[in-house]
Amino acid sequence: MLKPPWVKTLYDLAPPDAYYQDWATPEGTDEELLAKVAETFGPESGPTETMRMLLDYREIYGPNISTEAARHLEEIFTHTDLTGLAKKTMGAAPEDTRDAMHFLHAQGMLLIADDGSLWLTVPPGTPHSAPHGQWSFGDRKVGAPPKPVIAG
Repeated sequence: MLKPPWVKTLYDLAPPDAYYQDWATPEGTDEELLAKVAETFGPESGPTETMRMLLDYREIYGPNISTEAARHLEEIFTHTDLTGLAKKTMGAAPEDTRDAMHFLHAQGMLLIADDGSLWLTVPPGTPHSAPHGQWSFGDRKVGAPPKPVIAG
């Protein structure tokens, strides 16, 4: 779902930290983009699956996607019990929790710190943001997931 023009996207909020340095902006309709990648690489290829993921993210994040942050959030779901905690405390299904967390992230209410941990945040320019309209960091929700070991 694309946001109304008065709602700021995560990109507009310019979050701090390393996970928010690079932004993808897929241009074209979902069908055009998917068809082009599938034709080039095959319908079941890794690049086609990546494009499907980007198009999913585009619905949540708007036209500019911090792919590194969104993918890291997926790693947090995979390697922590965040979805289990949501199910236990709110009765939420894992797929609903995933969507809700991405939505909160897209609104700037959750951010990933440089160390890979997930924090509850208040975006700048809102009533409870830090002085001078800066980001306000609240509670750390989960630590960074384990880093994959690269065989070498």
